[in-house]
Amino acid sequence: MLFKSSAITGLFAAFAAGSIIPRTIVGSGGTIVSPASFSDAPAGHSIPFRYITFTNTNSRCHSGYTPIEVYLLDAPPTNSDVTDSGEFTNFIHHFGRFLIPIPGLPPMVDPPPPPSTLTIPDLGPSVHDGELFFSIIETIDGCVPDSHLEYGLSSTPIEYHAV
Repeated sequence: MLFKSSAITGLFAAFAAGSIIPRTIVGSGGTIVSPASFSDAPAGHSIPFRYITFTNTNSRCHSGYTPIEVYLLDAPPTNSDVTDSGEFTNFIHHFGRFLIPIPGLPPMVDPPPPPSTLTIPDLGPSVHDGELFFSIIETIDGCVPDSHLEYGLSSTPIEYHAV
């Protein structure tokens, strides 16, 4: 009995100290409305951007503002590509972090709401013309009773064209 009590106390202490970070990958995130799948994406050109959050499409709980991170990847994202802090480490380009308010709430300044267009960067000589993946990690927080972070992944292929 003493062993069980000590093990449980140790586990609780580790959790309280922050060494155990509960997180869940919910699989698919929201909906990438634009760019459409297989859209042409020439370097230096702007492409339309619109994203509908998972929380708004699935009536899940959330804090009122939904953080998203927007990336270009060279392969479709998987759950194991997401770090405990809700980021990709294997990205080609990071467009930035944006905050989407639910309807009726004012936009924030830092981070800002997502723009309506994003400029495709010149990715240099190491990235050739072809398929890349426009990918988003959506952070879902504020769900009771546990209030741990959940991450939703969304991705669509685009056709990159170098300069």
